[in-house]
Amino acid sequence: LIDDKGMLFLLVFGLPPLVHPDDPTRAVLASMQFVEVFKRFELVGRFGVTTGRSYCGVCGSAKRMEYTVLGDCVNLSARLMANAPP
Repeated sequence: LIDDKGMLFLLVFGLPPLVHPDDPTRAVLASMQFVEVFKRFELVGRFGVTTGRSYCGVCGSAKRMEYTVLGDCVNLSARLMANAPP
């Protein structure tokens, strides 16, 4: 997604059926790898990594339906990302 804040990626680890006991570690390592890739391309990236339970599935009406994740941990992650230093 590209909006007034720039590019936005939502990466979710541990969705069924691909659940791993080390999914939080995988998320942190992936974020660190993204930092290196972004540096190579002279881009700025901010990341918010949290763990917890969330709703994962289809939301919306028949005209506008999307697959999404919702929950406190998702909102906290967005806030951490928004407040992270460049």
